[in-house]
Amino acid sequence: MAAHHKWTEGEKDFLRGYVLSHTWPEATEEFNRRYGCELSEKAVRAAGKRFKIRTGRTGQYEKGHVPANKGTHPQTVGRMAETQFKKGQVSQNHLPVGSVRVRRSYKGKKPYVWEKVAEPNKWRMKHVLEWERHNGPVPKDKIVVFADGDTLNTDISNLLLVSRAQHAVMNRWGIKGCDKDHAEVAASIASLKIQISKVQRERRKEKKQYAKLGKKCIKS
Repeated sequence: MAAHHKWTEGEKDFLRGYVLSHTWPEATEEFNRRYGCELSEKAVRAAGKRFKIRTGRTGQYEKGHVPANKGTHPQTVGRMAETQFKKGQVSQNHLPVGSVRVRRSYKGKKPYVWEKVAEPNKWRMKHVLEWERHNGPVPKDKIVVFADGDTLNTDISNLLLVSRAQHAVMNRWGIKGCDKDHAEVAASIASLKIQISKVQRERRKEKKQYAKLGKKCIKS
């Protein structure tokens, strides 16, 4: 998940001017296109509320009403005049397909490298792309992890495919590797723990069944 977006004054002014004659979904789409972001409509609405930005739209038009900016660009407000886009102009923040950038995961815990794969603004984690380029699509029950624990090292030699169950056990027990060989051993240990837990559950289940049978025999 992307890190919290830090709004610039220019971005605030753009939003303040654009929502005068557009809906929040439209404003979100246009903002992401112009500034190369991937904010959700909920995030943009929250920003509007935080910065006291109002759309000025009631959802109704009087009979015969014609929008004041029909056929023109949205009204320019404040510093927005300095950053107003002209027809055919490409945003300075626009990044071409193949561009990479670093984002932090939820609450900024870990940084990950993302790569732009399609227009207008489609991004994917680079380590997953790197794995797929060498091995094909990642199965739904698997994930790609970093052998040395460095989430910025997306070289194929540092990537390892494990099951989600293995990954959960490795995290729970702190089983880690410092390189590809050690990471593979760690994954094997996780698999062994999973198998042991499975056997233990089956034995507990059998004991309960035997206990029930014993009680029935005593009653009879």
